[in-house]
Amino acid sequence: MKTEELKMVSEWDKTFPKSEKVEHKKITFVNRYGITLAADMYTPNK
Repeated sequence: MKTEELKMVSEWDKTFPKSEKVEHKKITFVNRYGITLAADMYTPNK
């Protein structure tokens, strides 16, 4: 199955301020229909 290449920026592009309490990652995944999706993943900072 061919997946689509997404161009994602590395700088902070949100409307809310960045917090040092959380780690932010941009991720991509392919859903069961073969569509490439992009998402923001937030996890607690250790």
